[in-house]
Amino acid sequence: MTSKRWLIGLSSLVVMLTIAGAVSFVRYARLHAPQPTLVAVAPFDIFVPGLEPWRVRLAQELTTRLDSLAPLTAVSQDVVRERWQGQKRPEIAALDLARRTSAGIAVYGRLDPFGGKSDSVFVRMIVIDAGTGAVRSAMNAPWPRALLPDLARALAEQVRHHYR
Repeated sequence: MTSKRWLIGLSSLVVMLTIAGAVSFVRYARLHAPQPTLVAVAPFDIFVPGLEPWRVRLAQELTTRLDSLAPLTAVSQDVVRERWQGQKRPEIAALDLARRTSAGIAVYGRLDPFGGKSDSVFVRMIVIDAGTGAVRSAMNAPWPRALLPDLARALAEQVRHHYR
């Protein structure tokens, strides 16, 4: 008789813990659901000698510009630095960053040398829907080095264009 009560008590406890776990999971999922207009900008990869300072600067400027373009808001670069886990496939890491920050949009970009020209760079940027993993926008274009200070504005408009 005692073992039967113990078994019933244990079963009841397991059921109650399962229900509590399910409720906690649902609450967590609701709080951390991707926000469709929240953007996480990953640090840009820079493969052009001498432009390494643009890695953080470009991400910071793009974040600031996106944060001022309604309806978009951006994840702070302080939060990005805490949660960024770059890897061999940075576009996957950018998507992971968006998911870790509840952002609905992930942005990854890079600057590459442009042919043999030293006065230009090749800009690549992808905008990924964090919910589906689909690429919403891509930019692959040369950009004059002299106009690098204007690049964040152009990239922000590219992102905004798809979220009006």
